[in-house]
Amino acid sequence: MARRSAAETCHPDATKCVFPTPQDRTDNSHTFAEPALGGSDMPSSQDFEDLYGVTEERVLNFWACHLQEAVGSERWSQIRDSTGVYLASVLGHFCLQPVDRVEALSPDYSPGEQEFRQFADLTQIAELRMQQLTSAKSPAWMESTSAHILLYAGFFQDQNKNRHNIEFYSAMGRECYLMAAVGKRTRTMKLMAAGFDQYLFHLADLHRRLRESRYLIRTEN
Repeated sequence: MARRSAAETCHPDATKCVFPTPQDRTDNSHTFAEPALGGSDMPSSQDFEDLYGVTEERVLNFWACHLQEAVGSERWSQIRDSTGVYLASVLGHFCLQPVDRVEALSPDYSPGEQEFRQFADLTQIAELRMQQLTSAKSPAWMESTSAHILLYAGFFQDQNKNRHNIEFYSAMGRECYLMAAVGKRTRTMKLMAAGFDQYLFHLADLHRRLRESRYLIRTEN
């Protein structure tokens, strides 16, 4: 399997949600507003829109809408403009920019410390965390590590829980977000660290809901 993406669950009809409008959002700029690494073979946001008719805004709306259902309206109203926005954008990033396993596992793959780093799976995260991530002390890599843990140990938890210790990766995700808490991003990173266990649970539940819902697979008569 060369790639696995949250795009599997995106559907262009999912446009209704409570995602904040641009004028209502707090300044929450982060790594996931930028394209991921991947070279010319990786699809751009424009490619995705051209192929599937899905814009970045509609992808964010999709995730925000279903995150609200997963965490509950009361809790969502508390986190929407902070970690809720962030979680939706992380999922939106992986939806629009799938992880390229071939590139991530290549010995020639060497992103800069300020670039978004790809991870092929949880095993690679654990190996590189021990070998490189701590010594690099790159906030961008720390955030990328935690985001990939949200994807693999959270959203894809059911596929990974029998092969990996989810609690181990939860602790790693919290730690990496704390190490990424620098500058204007300090508050968001600390909030993500504080709620990391919860977010893994909610993302796993979100995946189950989507898998069982009518949005996952549509057949044409």
